[in-house]
Amino acid sequence: MLSRILRTIREHSLLARGERVLVAVSGGPDSTALLHGLLALAPRLEIVVQAACVDHGLRQESADEAARVEQRCRALAVPCAVLKVDVAQARRAHVSAQEAARIVRLAALQDTAKQLDCNRIALGHTADDQAETVLFRILRGTGLSGLAGIPYQRDSFVRPLLDVRRAELLAYLGKREIAYVSDPSNANRRYARSRIRHDILPMLARENPRVVESLLALSREAQGGAAKSWLDELPIGVYLPRRAAETVQRLLREGGGTRQVAVKNGEIVVRYGHVLWQTRVAVPPLPAKQSATSAIFPAGGQFQLFDPPAPAIEVLAARGGPWPGGNRACFDVAQVEWPLCLRPWRPGDRMAPRFGRGTRKLSDLLIDAKIPRRDRSTLPVLCDASGTILFVPGLRPSEAGRPNQHTQEWIELRVAR
Repeated sequence: MLSRILRTIREHSLLARGERVLVAVSGGPDSTALLHGLLALAPRLEIVVQAACVDHGLRQESADEAARVEQRCRALAVPCAVLKVDVAQARRAHVSAQEAARIVRLAALQDTAKQLDCNRIALGHTADDQAETVLFRILRGTGLSGLAGIPYQRDSFVRPLLDVRRAELLAYLGKREIAYVSDPSNANRRYARSRIRHDILPMLARENPRVVESLLALSREAQGGAAKSWLDELPIGVYLPRRAAETVQRLLREGGGTRQVAVKNGEIVVRYGHVLWQTRVAVPPLPAKQSATSAIFPAGGQFQLFDPPAPAIEVLAARGGPWPGGNRACFDVAQVEWPLCLRPWRPGDRMAPRFGRGTRKLSDLLIDAKIPRRDRSTLPVLCDASGTILFVPGLRPSEAGRPNQHTQEWIELRVAR
């Protein structure tokens, strides 16, 4: 199972080195296997794993199950947040209980990921879930895009188990004697998903024992077919190198975020599974006030490298006493080399995002943060006297200079516009 998860992560670029991953754990077999699998792979992937358990409050025992998940995570030395959500409020929008639960669950996970500075949220959908989704959509009526099924990635959500069969997952848990709970609602025939899983698929399997594999192949074919139609969005006469076409198709298969692929006279924008064409327009950069602002001291102040509307950086005056913690852009005065300076972004710049592992290219971080290409040339880069990048608007602050319990004096940075 671990090798299959690793291959899926690498093939679909689901996780990057140094990222913090929030694993949604219900206590069931799928999410439990996902948590243990990512923990086992964490040293190789160089990621940090945290967990969150959503208590929907739909069953009496849900609070006890969430408490057990929290206890098991504690035994694994994994931080776990228990999230209580109000499904009844979401149901007022005239959606089903399952849909309401899904809406509030994903929203709670996204909010928690932001609070914990997690880059990705890992969900436990398996290959069997993919087959059930495709069959569900066929029964309800769908087009080619619907046959593609569940995407490997959408926004910050990733699904590393999407190529793993449930039987393989259960065998992994059984071999390692890892306990899990079973949600009784999964066997409730009131829900179409349960009828597909327990009645329709077994019936189809009597006609074709490899019906799940057939549905998965149909999904992959639909993903490829959907990816070909993007060519219709390009203007006539646009020259498209083979490598650029392959990149666009890969981004469409991944299905999440916004990426740009530069070609002659323009760029192809891939946004959440859709393709847009943008003609390249030469936009002169905003004039810089000076090449670098090189006298930023702990006394603080507001500093502007480019003329508005480019952002400025406000340095709050140094404060003494214990650091209050939190996710703000704070730095230990004693751990950075003074004076600080502002300069423009340069190709090849690297930064170590806070709570990550190692450095990453600043260009990659800006892409991950969905900062438009046109805005990147006017972003001020704050460095210390050694040249270490500490802060760029729109990104997590640097690991360098991060305060700790021994910090005696610290400053805070803010973005001002």
